[in-house]
Amino acid sequence: MRAPVLIIGAHRSGTSATARALEILGLQIGQRLDSHGESKALQQLHEEYLRRVGAAWHNPEPFLESIQSAGGEQRCVNYLREKIQHDFAGVLGYRKNPRGLWLLARLKFGAPWGWKEPRTTLFASNWLQIFPGARIVHVVRDPVAAASSIRERERRFQAAGDAPSGKTDDLDYCLKIVRSYIAAGERLAGGKDYFRVAFEDIQTSTSKTLQEAARFCGLRFTARQLARAAATIRLPA
Repeated sequence: MRAPVLIIGAHRSGTSATARALEILGLQIGQRLDSHGESKALQQLHEEYLRRVGAAWHNPEPFLESIQSAGGEQRCVNYLREKIQHDFAGVLGYRKNPRGLWLLARLKFGAPWGWKEPRTTLFASNWLQIFPGARIVHVVRDPVAAASSIRERERRFQAAGDAPSGKTDDLDYCLKIVRSYIAAGERLAGGKDYFRVAFEDIQTSTSKTLQEAARFCGLRFTARQLARAAATIRLPA
Protein backbone atom coordinates (compact mmCIF):
# COMPACT_ATOMS: atom_id res chain seq x y z
CA MET A 1 0.00 0.00 0.00
CA ARG A 2 1.27 3.44 -0.83
CA ALA A 3 1.12 6.26 1.73
CA PRO A 4 -2.20 8.15 1.74
CA VAL A 5 -3.06 11.66 0.63
CA LEU A 6 -4.49 13.75 3.47
CA ILE A 7 -6.69 16.61 2.28
CA ILE A 8 -6.66 19.15 5.08
CA GLY A 9 -7.95 22.65 5.69
CA ALA A 10 -10.30 24.57 7.94
CA HIS A 11 -14.00 23.89 7.82
CA ARG A 12 -15.75 25.68 4.94
CA SER A 13 -12.48 26.20 3.07
CA GLY A 14 -13.23 24.26 -0.10
CA THR A 15 -11.87 20.88 1.00
CA SER A 16 -15.06 19.09 -0.07
CA ALA A 17 -14.92 20.48 -3.61
CA THR A 18 -11.20 19.73 -3.83
CA ALA A 19 -11.64 16.15 -2.63
CA ARG A 20 -14.53 15.56 -5.04
CA ALA A 21 -12.43 16.79 -7.97
CA LEU A 22 -9.41 14.70 -6.96
CA GLU A 23 -11.63 11.64 -6.63
CA ILE A 24 -12.73 12.09 -10.26
CA LEU A 25 -9.04 12.32 -11.16
CA GLY A 26 -8.34 8.96 -9.53
CA LEU A 27 -7.91 9.42 -5.78
CA GLN A 28 -9.78 6.78 -3.79
CA ILE A 29 -11.28 8.44 -0.69
CA GLY A 30 -13.63 5.80 0.69
CA GLN A 31 -17.11 4.53 0.03
CA ARG A 32 -19.43 5.07 2.96
CA LEU A 33 -19.19 8.85 3.13
CA ASP A 34 -21.48 11.74 4.02
CA SER A 35 -22.56 14.53 1.67
CA HIS A 36 -19.23 16.29 2.25
CA GLY A 37 -17.17 13.26 1.23
CA GLU A 38 -16.21 12.39 4.81
CA SER A 39 -16.31 9.20 6.84
CA LYS A 40 -18.57 9.75 9.84
CA ALA A 41 -16.56 7.15 11.75
CA LEU A 42 -13.41 9.21 11.20
CA GLN A 43 -15.22 12.37 12.31
CA GLN A 44 -16.29 10.59 15.50
CA LEU A 45 -12.81 9.17 16.08
CA HIS A 46 -11.26 12.62 15.94
CA GLU A 47 -14.00 14.27 18.00
CA GLU A 48 -13.78 11.59 20.69
CA TYR A 49 -10.11 12.33 21.25
CA LEU A 50 -10.69 16.07 21.18
CA ARG A 51 -13.25 15.63 23.97
CA ARG A 52 -10.74 13.61 26.02
CA VAL A 53 -8.48 16.65 26.24
CA GLY A 54 -11.22 19.22 26.68
CA ALA A 55 -11.29 20.35 23.06
CA ALA A 56 -13.66 20.25 20.08
CA TRP A 57 -13.47 21.02 16.38
CA HIS A 58 -14.54 24.58 17.21
CA ASN A 59 -12.16 24.83 20.17
CA PRO A 60 -8.91 23.20 19.03
CA GLU A 61 -6.45 25.00 21.28
CA PRO A 62 -6.54 22.56 24.25
CA PHE A 63 -5.76 19.71 21.86
CA LEU A 64 -2.97 21.59 20.09
CA GLU A 65 -1.46 22.38 23.48
CA SER A 66 -1.77 18.75 24.60
CA ILE A 67 0.31 17.39 21.72
CA GLN A 68 3.14 19.85 22.36
CA SER A 69 4.51 17.51 25.02
CA ALA A 70 6.13 14.21 24.05
CA GLY A 71 3.73 12.30 26.29
CA GLY A 72 0.66 14.03 24.90
CA GLU A 73 1.78 13.47 21.35
CA GLN A 74 2.48 9.78 21.96
CA ARG A 75 -0.91 9.22 23.61
CA CYS A 76 -2.62 10.69 20.56
CA VAL A 77 -0.55 8.60 18.14
CA ASN A 78 -1.28 5.44 20.15
CA TYR A 79 -5.00 6.22 20.08
CA LEU A 80 -5.06 6.75 16.31
CA ARG A 81 -2.93 3.67 15.64
CA GLU A 82 -5.14 1.45 17.79
CA LYS A 83 -8.32 2.68 16.07
CA ILE A 84 -6.99 2.32 12.53
CA GLN A 85 -5.49 -1.11 13.16
CA HIS A 86 -8.68 -2.36 14.79
CA ASP A 87 -11.02 -1.26 11.99
CA PHE A 88 -9.22 0.26 9.02
CA ALA A 89 -12.16 -0.24 6.66
CA GLY A 90 -14.81 1.07 9.03
CA VAL A 91 -12.86 4.14 10.12
CA LEU A 92 -12.12 5.18 6.54
CA GLY A 93 -15.61 4.58 5.21
CA TYR A 94 -15.50 1.24 3.39
CA ARG A 95 -18.48 -1.10 3.43
CA LYS A 96 -18.22 -4.84 3.95
CA ASN A 97 -19.75 -5.67 0.57
CA PRO A 98 -18.24 -6.84 -2.74
CA ARG A 99 -17.45 -3.31 -3.91
CA GLY A 100 -15.93 -2.37 -0.56
CA LEU A 101 -13.73 -5.47 -0.59
CA TRP A 102 -12.68 -4.67 -4.15
CA LEU A 103 -11.77 -1.10 -3.22
CA LEU A 104 -9.71 -2.33 -0.26
CA ALA A 105 -7.97 -4.87 -2.49
CA ARG A 106 -7.00 -2.04 -4.87
CA LEU A 107 -5.07 -0.40 -2.04
CA LYS A 108 -2.88 -3.48 -1.67
CA PHE A 109 -1.89 -3.12 -5.32
CA GLY A 110 -0.86 0.51 -4.99
CA ALA A 111 -4.01 2.46 -5.86
CA PRO A 112 -3.71 6.12 -4.77
CA TRP A 113 -5.90 6.74 -1.75
CA GLY A 114 -6.52 9.07 1.13
CA TRP A 115 -9.24 10.92 2.95
CA LYS A 116 -10.72 14.31 3.64
CA GLU A 117 -11.94 15.39 7.08
CA PRO A 118 -11.18 18.92 8.38
CA ARG A 119 -10.20 17.74 11.87
CA THR A 120 -7.34 15.86 10.20
CA THR A 121 -5.71 19.29 9.96
CA LEU A 122 -5.26 19.24 13.73
CA PHE A 123 -4.16 15.59 13.86
CA ALA A 124 -1.99 15.58 10.73
CA SER A 125 1.38 15.49 12.50
CA ASN A 126 0.15 12.47 14.48
CA TRP A 127 -1.17 10.68 11.40
CA LEU A 128 2.21 11.22 9.74
CA GLN A 129 3.81 9.06 12.42
CA ILE A 130 1.46 6.24 11.45
CA PHE A 131 1.69 6.83 7.69
CA PRO A 132 5.21 8.16 7.00
CA GLY A 133 5.42 9.67 3.56
CA ALA A 134 1.77 10.66 3.44
CA ARG A 135 1.17 13.60 1.12
CA ILE A 136 -0.57 16.66 2.50
CA VAL A 137 -2.87 18.74 0.30
CA HIS A 138 -3.57 21.85 2.35
CA VAL A 139 -6.55 23.81 1.02
CA VAL A 140 -6.62 27.41 2.24
CA ARG A 141 -9.44 29.89 1.68
CA ASP A 142 -9.63 33.57 2.55
CA PRO A 143 -10.05 33.42 6.36
CA VAL A 144 -12.90 35.93 6.50
CA ALA A 145 -14.84 34.07 3.80
CA ALA A 146 -14.34 30.73 5.59
CA ALA A 147 -15.28 32.23 8.96
CA SER A 148 -18.41 33.84 7.53
CA SER A 149 -19.44 30.50 6.04
CA ILE A 150 -18.96 28.74 9.39
CA ARG A 151 -21.11 31.38 11.09
CA GLU A 152 -23.87 31.13 8.47
CA ARG A 153 -23.90 27.35 8.74
CA GLU A 154 -24.15 27.60 12.53
CA ARG A 155 -27.08 29.99 12.28
CA ARG A 156 -28.89 27.58 9.94
CA PHE A 157 -28.27 24.70 12.34
CA GLN A 158 -29.53 26.66 15.34
CA ALA A 159 -32.60 27.79 13.40
CA ALA A 160 -33.32 24.12 12.74
CA GLY A 161 -33.14 23.38 16.48
CA ASP A 162 -29.55 22.24 16.94
CA ALA A 163 -27.62 23.09 20.09
CA PRO A 164 -24.96 25.79 19.69
CA SER A 165 -21.42 24.72 18.68
CA GLY A 166 -19.43 26.84 21.06
CA LYS A 167 -19.40 30.47 19.95
CA THR A 168 -19.56 29.82 16.21
CA ASP A 169 -22.37 32.31 15.75
CA ASP A 170 -19.76 35.02 16.39
CA LEU A 171 -17.66 36.04 13.38
CA ASP A 172 -14.54 36.96 15.35
CA TYR A 173 -14.61 33.59 17.10
CA CYS A 174 -15.02 31.80 13.76
CA LEU A 175 -12.09 33.76 12.38
CA LYS A 176 -9.98 32.58 15.31
CA ILE A 177 -10.93 28.96 14.54
CA VAL A 178 -10.00 29.30 10.88
CA ARG A 179 -6.65 30.86 11.69
CA SER A 180 -5.89 28.07 14.18
CA TYR A 181 -6.52 25.47 11.47
CA ILE A 182 -4.44 27.36 8.92
CA ALA A 183 -1.54 27.61 11.37
CA ALA A 184 -1.82 23.90 12.24
CA GLY A 185 -1.66 22.97 8.57
CA GLU A 186 1.23 25.30 7.81
CA ARG A 187 3.35 23.70 10.52
CA LEU A 188 3.74 20.82 8.05
CA ALA A 189 5.08 23.06 5.28
CA GLY A 190 8.58 22.93 3.94
CA GLY A 191 8.85 19.36 2.72
CA LYS A 192 8.28 17.73 -0.67
CA ASP A 193 5.17 15.99 0.70
CA TYR A 194 3.29 19.24 1.41
CA PHE A 195 1.23 21.09 -1.19
CA ARG A 196 -0.59 24.30 -0.27
CA VAL A 197 -3.34 25.45 -2.60
CA ALA A 198 -5.63 28.46 -2.38
CA PHE A 199 -9.25 27.52 -3.02
CA GLU A 200 -9.64 30.80 -4.88
CA ASP A 201 -7.05 29.50 -7.39
CA ILE A 202 -9.04 26.30 -7.80
CA GLN A 203 -12.07 28.42 -8.59
CA THR A 204 -10.42 30.85 -11.02
CA SER A 205 -7.64 28.73 -12.62
CA THR A 206 -9.45 25.47 -12.26
CA SER A 207 -7.85 23.11 -14.78
CA LYS A 208 -4.30 24.32 -14.17
CA THR A 209 -4.60 24.16 -10.37
CA LEU A 210 -6.31 20.77 -10.35
CA GLN A 211 -3.61 19.38 -12.63
CA GLU A 212 -0.93 20.58 -10.23
CA ALA A 213 -2.73 19.08 -7.23
CA ALA A 214 -3.39 15.78 -8.99
CA ARG A 215 0.22 15.41 -10.11
CA PHE A 216 1.38 16.12 -6.58
CA CYS A 217 -0.89 13.27 -5.45
CA GLY A 218 0.64 10.94 -8.03
CA LEU A 219 -2.59 10.56 -10.00
CA ARG A 220 -2.88 9.51 -13.62
CA PHE A 221 -5.84 11.03 -15.42
CA THR A 222 -7.18 11.78 -18.86
CA ALA A 223 -8.21 15.09 -20.38
CA ARG A 224 -11.80 13.91 -20.13
CA GLN A 225 -11.45 13.26 -16.40
CA LEU A 226 -9.88 16.68 -15.94
CA ALA A 227 -12.78 18.33 -17.75
CA ARG A 228 -15.27 16.41 -15.56
CA ALA A 229 -13.42 17.39 -12.40
CA ALA A 230 -13.17 21.05 -13.41
CA ALA A 231 -16.89 21.14 -14.14
CA THR A 232 -17.66 20.32 -10.49
CA ILE A 233 -15.96 23.48 -9.20
CA ARG A 234 -18.32 26.40 -8.69
CA LEU A 235 -17.06 29.85 -9.53
CA PRO A 236 -16.95 32.43 -6.71
CA ALA A 237 -20.18 34.37 -6.27
